[in-house]
Amino acid sequence: MSLKIQFVKCILCVILYIIIYVILLRLKQNSYLTQYSSSLFFAKYNQTKQKCSLISQSVIKPINLEIELLEYDEMKGESINLQESATMLQQISNVCMKYNLKTPLIRKHFLYNSEHKVMYCWIRKVASTSFTKLFTDLKNRLPTRNYYRQIDILIPQTSNELQLILNNTKIFKLLVVRHPFQRLVSSYRDRIADNTKYTAQAWIYTEKIFRFTRPELFHSNTTTGNFRERVFTSDKRLKIIPTFKEFLEWLLQSSEEDVHWIQYYKHCAICNIRYNFVLKLDDYTYGQINYIFSKFGLDKNKVYFPKLEETRGGYTNFDTTCKYFANLTQDIVLKLYEKYKIDFEMYNYNVNQYINCAYKKYEKF
Repeated sequence: MSLKIQFVKCILCVILYIIIYVILLRLKQNSYLTQYSSSLFFAKYNQTKQKCSLISQSVIKPINLEIELLEYDEMKGESINLQESATMLQQISNVCMKYNLKTPLIRKHFLYNSEHKVMYCWIRKVASTSFTKLFTDLKNRLPTRNYYRQIDILIPQTSNELQLILNNTKIFKLLVVRHPFQRLVSSYRDRIADNTKYTAQAWIYTEKIFRFTRPELFHSNTTTGNFRERVFTSDKRLKIIPTFKEFLEWLLQSSEEDVHWIQYYKHCAICNIRYNFVLKLDDYTYGQINYIFSKFGLDKNKVYFPKLEETRGGYTNFDTTCKYFANLTQDIVLKLYEKYKIDFEMYNYNVNQYINCAYKKYEKF
């Protein structure tokens, strides 16, 4: 009888020990997470559910899962700054909630590989060629100089498949961004100003730009010819190039959107997707690239990842961008900021240094 009582006591002790251990573990986790997330992270589930129902499937939810995955990666020894990544994910969620954002899901904007369980939203002038090549390699496609022709093979094949991908927490979802103004200058240099080649953007938008800034070009006569003859060569390259200022003046009053300068949050449905990691090209580290390779299931020592594709005349960094902004007024820069304000807020980009660029005596472009 005494043995039976002792056995029951032992069982109760074990149960009590497990309960205490679970409580201490939860307390430790809560204390750890407090360092890397805002007060929104600790909102009650019902409150969060109520907010989400008001904004129709936007990703305005606590980022518990994303942070838990980041913690797991850190414990595995992957090169990633847990605090920085968690803060970025939370900032995106906060901005989505602040502006009650809803954006459409466009299937062709996402590359997906089922074997490696990875998804990526391509953004033009943000290393999209390099990442498209990477997904092409993952698909074991033959090498080609024009990787964009592979897009139809690399994207989810149906809208239902895309939705399943987005709902699958085991699929790593990557977003890559850069400073919106640097991307804008890079797009102008590559798609408008570089007249050594034909580009669809120059062919489509130059006429619209000049109708707004230089209407006199449309006064044709027998000497100068019509607009197309005056502005374009026979192989559709530009003879007269819109200035960067003219390009922006047209852009600020236009409602047309092109994939080379559309806002990130619209193009990649930022508030409809739980991205797991955001890579900022402005200050990325090799550790972050290695981390991405690890999530893609690749050996960083064996994978060929090309350098960022440079625009003709060199890579568009802050100094180059500042020179183009030197010919702008403060008013134009502020209006441009308003157009891309949400992207600025989501990724903590600064506009002040570009406002200052408008006053510097750089060479004009």
